[in-house]
Amino acid sequence: MNGLWYINGADLHASYGSYITKGSYLTIMSPPKPRRRREYEYHDETGMKVDDESILSYEPYRYTIKVLVTGSSLSGFWANLNGLIAAIATPEEFTLSITDLGITCNLFYEGARCISKKGSMSNGGAMAIYEISVLEKDPTTRY
Repeated sequence: MNGLWYINGADLHASYGSYITKGSYLTIMSPPKPRRRREYEYHDETGMKVDDESILSYEPYRYTIKVLVTGSSLSGFWANLNGLIAAIATPEEFTLSITDLGITCNLFYEGARCISKKGSMSNGGAMAIYEISVLEKDPTTRY
């Protein structure tokens, strides 16, 4: 599973024992929401006038990415999770590149929460799924 996802140029699986879940692709692939156009209503006219000359702009895009974090041991799991969070939880943007979608997003970390874990974490391979909340301030700059 190496070579599919990169955080700041580091392979997500090789560096952090992590995978993006397929359900997250639907969110990432969804287009951003356009800002509401100006609307004008006149009491002496039926309906409304809509500004159709201004440039269409988009709202910042906030969403969550589900990431499966694994480790061959409990200490390996915590090392992978802490390394991943340290890579994205910075004041600056981080980049998320997804090779099979052919996109790179510039994101700000807004938090994370564990939503699922597999059985006992201390018996062999440890794994848990985290929802990572991100902000894409300008979703039109994906490349």
